[in-house]
Amino acid sequence: MLNRLTIRQRILVIFIGIAFVGGTVQFLIAGRQLEAATLEFYQHHLETDALLVAATFAEPLGHYLEGEDEGGIGRMLAALQQEVGHDYLILDRNYRVVGYTANTGYEQVDRVPVSPELVEADSVQIGSDIRPNHVGEAALYLAVSVRYEGEALGYLVLSEPMAPAYAEVNRRYMELAIATLPVLVLVVAASMWVSSTISRPVQHLRNSALNMAQGALDTRIQVTTQDEIGQLGKTLNFMAGQLETLMKTQRNFVSNAAHELRTPLMTLKLRAEALSDETLPKAERETYLTEIQQEIDHMAELVSSLLLLARIDEGRHTQNGVVTDTASILHDLIRHWRIEAEAKQLEFATQIDPDLPELPMSSNDLRVIVDNLLSNAVKYTEQGRIQMTVASTPQMVTIQVSDTGIGFSEEQQRHLFERFYRSDTVRGRYNGNGLGLSIIEAILEHYGGQITTVSRGPGQGAIFTATVPLVKPLTARRSHLPHRQAVPDGSSH
Repeated sequence: MLNRLTIRQRILVIFIGIAFVGGTVQFLIAGRQLEAATLEFYQHHLETDALLVAATFAEPLGHYLEGEDEGGIGRMLAALQQEVGHDYLILDRNYRVVGYTANTGYEQVDRVPVSPELVEADSVQIGSDIRPNHVGEAALYLAVSVRYEGEALGYLVLSEPMAPAYAEVNRRYMELAIATLPVLVLVVAASMWVSSTISRPVQHLRNSALNMAQGALDTRIQVTTQDEIGQLGKTLNFMAGQLETLMKTQRNFVSNAAHELRTPLMTLKLRAEALSDETLPKAERETYLTEIQQEIDHMAELVSSLLLLARIDEGRHTQNGVVTDTASILHDLIRHWRIEAEAKQLEFATQIDPDLPELPMSSNDLRVIVDNLLSNAVKYTEQGRIQMTVASTPQMVTIQVSDTGIGFSEEQQRHLFERFYRSDTVRGRYNGNGLGLSIIEAILEHYGGQITTVSRGPGQGAIFTATVPLVKPLTARRSHLPHRQAVPDGSSH
């Protein structure tokens, strides 16, 4: 049943239910105590009068029962009728009627039956009972054993209608109810306030979440408290910021990928149309075929890079082998780029520690890292020198590639590892898709490593340093949001 109610309705139902039940129980307990106290007061008042009258009446009753001074008992009865203010009944020890208040139903009674108050008075001198009187109204009967010189002479029974006592009890119940009502009202008001303070921000969170779900990721929740609701609001704001960044990154990624694919596709289309011309000279035909092959290779490289990044982003990059003969594999990888550098008349130097330890990564990932570092160095260096240094410490292996190429500015540095980023100084002059450094960074983070860059400015060369921990972390540290390595004086080739 409660599952169908809102949070506010649940709080109201629970609070009001607790207040009602608790108030009712407290009302009944306090009312019973007040009722008992009121009745006890009435009984105690009647006991006092009864004991006082019994003490005064003992001697005259004794003389009367012995047949002496019958006038004294008569005078005492007349005074009792006027002064006590209660209905009375005087009995001897055999329960025969000696005297009574007029019009109380004892006119035709010589002996009264044994009643509970008389039985109790026999054992403890005083007894009481509440029962209907001769007219059917509830009355309190209080019996006192009358003794004179240690001898039980009889009983004095005083009676008092219970209507005034019950009226007093009802009045006190009413006062208690009037005193309890404001408390219940206060509890209900407090429950409404509490439910409102909880449900209102929850409703605000719901509406904000719906706006985010509908695409308004710039929605932010105004956090005014430090409680769990406020913490949830901060979490949703953080989530919205992350999602907004992710969506922007994905849109930019799709846009850039489409742009990178559109250019070679257009080239392929134009070259294919040109090749359909049968009058095209053989030399031009061969040139177009070569260009088509180059564009296909470019597209294949782009698609392979995108697939690799996608696998890493989705956590499906599971090539977790071990490079055993690290130095030998590095020399094999370097050989091709040495030839490329010498073809551009560049000086190519290496310094590789022959005692490199095993690397906790696959040989293919090591190849991708080295190929991208040396490819950038060879591509963006027109003259001068390329230096590759590989060294190790007990904690990590460091791969550093420095060149005397075009370098980069501080502004370019901030976009270094953005996917598809290519600065205006290299766009159109150098082939590439702007994914090489992003791939290096993603692979290194997969193994708990990192890459940093340093450049003294445009035309001043660059230094790229990749570190690979020798103990791979238990889980990959790759986040699914864009990441930039913040280091002094670095940028992207």
